[in-house]
Amino acid sequence: MLGDYIIADAGYGSESNYRFIADHLPEQTPLIPYGTMLKENSRKWRSDDRKVMNWEYHDKDDYYIDSQGVRFNFQKYVARKDKTGFTRQFHRYLAEAIDENQQPIPAALTKGGRTRYIDVNPEWEFFKAQQRAKLTSKTEGKIYARRKMDVESVFGHLKAYLHFTKFTVRGNIPVKRQMGFMLMAMNLGKVAKRLFALSALNQIKRTKARNLRDFRVLVLF
Repeated sequence: MLGDYIIADAGYGSESNYRFIADHLPEQTPLIPYGTMLKENSRKWRSDDRKVMNWEYHDKDDYYIDSQGVRFNFQKYVARKDKTGFTRQFHRYLAEAIDENQQPIPAALTKGGRTRYIDVNPEWEFFKAQQRAKLTSKTEGKIYARRKMDVESVFGHLKAYLHFTKFTVRGNIPVKRQMGFMLMAMNLGKVAKRLFALSALNQIKRTKARNLRDFRVLVLF
């Protein structure tokens, strides 16, 4: 049974995953940042005039204006499949290449002389905005922050100390068994470390007791 939240790192922040959760797991709330989320908050990203998110958007007439004042009007819908077979829906906006005096606008053309265009994926932008809002909120932001303490340290130990970076078997049952062995090995390591610490502490206590006994004998004589 799934919990209230589905939490993962940015490697799982894709449109297809967000769509799957929305369609098939409506009771669960995803807390999954997308790949460029942190970069988008940087000054460098926000000051980059090439990023469409930094352009003016006029939703009433559905057009964009870039940093050079070129207007991009909606032209058509475009569908593209990614390597997993998931279909993504884009809105294509074409630059106005001719001004009101019927003169060409140089900034509206590429170096090769073609009219510039941009493809915008509204659904992807919606999911991104949704995740930004959730992960920056006080309540859900704290829930996601716990992931780094509860999960990341375990993965770090598996990779760094046991050199376990990938499964060497296939199938659900073999994978579960292999992971079980790795977690068992990690837990045994923790037990051994604790036993070593207790042994060292007992050794210190015995040393102190022996030194105190020798000191008393020295004082008597």
